[in-house]
Amino acid sequence: MKVKTVGFPMIHNFAGDKRDFIPDLFRFMDRYDGVAFYLEEGYGQRLGYSEEDYLAASAKVRFVPFEEAYQQDITMILKDPELENLEMLKDGSTFFTMLHYSTRPAVVELIKRKNLQTFSMDSIVDDQGLRMFVDYFGTAYCGCKVGIDVLKKTYRDFYSRERGPLKAFVMGAGGVGQGVVKSLEVISDDEFLDKKGVAGILPFVATRTITSDKQAMRELLKEADLLIDATQRKNQSIQIIDNEEVAYLPEHAVIVDLCADRYDFTLDPPLRRVVEGTVNGNPAHYIIYPDDPLYDQLPAGVDSTNRRIVVSCDAWPGMDYRRSVQYYYGLMKNYVGVILGKDFDEISEDSDNLFERGLYRSTLVYFESKKK
Repeated sequence: MKVKTVGFPMIHNFAGDKRDFIPDLFRFMDRYDGVAFYLEEGYGQRLGYSEEDYLAASAKVRFVPFEEAYQQDITMILKDPELENLEMLKDGSTFFTMLHYSTRPAVVELIKRKNLQTFSMDSIVDDQGLRMFVDYFGTAYCGCKVGIDVLKKTYRDFYSRERGPLKAFVMGAGGVGQGVVKSLEVISDDEFLDKKGVAGILPFVATRTITSDKQAMRELLKEADLLIDATQRKNQSIQIIDNEEVAYLPEHAVIVDLCADRYDFTLDPPLRRVVEGTVNGNPAHYIIYPDDPLYDQLPAGVDSTNRRIVVSCDAWPGMDYRRSVQYYYGLMKNYVGVILGKDFDEISEDSDNLFERGLYRSTLVYFESKKK
């Protein structure tokens, strides 16, 4: 039987993101015959693991140079690498990562040109269309916690008994939005439950019928201590809050960007961020002040006249990386058996295995069939 080789490169293109798959995953995958694991040299060290920890988990582990980790039959990595790294993938090989087909046309073109067989973690959905490979609470809690910590510094009445509840205006009622409400409950209890007479955090959840009403939005923004973006837009070329509306926020207000959308004016139509004139952060630079040099990188024509402190990160769960790697280990166990045990063409939407059905729906073939 031909051995399937599986490459595990490290995340290099998301500054400050330390996450690799932990030794427990390789101990779990060791049960599958006919596979060998090729880990990039240094894998797991940012998490505090050594090569010996991985070798003890599975005798099938090998440590190899960066380039070789990309040149295996199957490649697995939590975040999508840069295009130049994707070029190293072996033609016709299998690739499992966060691919974001709908907003990464250059990646889709590369997949087709190299005839890659892809599974996009962010496109794995159940029979009702709900995402299965996702950490909504991790995203929501990490972002909200940073937002509250910043608000303590910007709002002098944060612990005052004279103010009313802190008002958190949440845009979006999906998985992330629901995670926000739970996160704010936990954070509010931690901050205020033992401080008698100090009001906690009051979330207001705004669905599309509210966010599409400009007058209603302006009135809500005037009262917001936190503006939290937990949206999921079908059309990412349409911004929800124009920059002139940012001026309605109190000076102390903090914008919490959980979705970390991006500007891309090379596309037609162009991609726009939810709140016009805000910029995207990363795990190494996630608190963005109004005078941040990142604003100089905004595309021409984007108005950033009105600014507030923004907390933003393109990998929020990675901010609590120890929790995150354990969480994603649990998710990976649902899928690696299917990927390692079956050829790509054998994976079916008609399977009696929920996770196999989800994997099929994450393929580029399935994505493009739904666009027709």
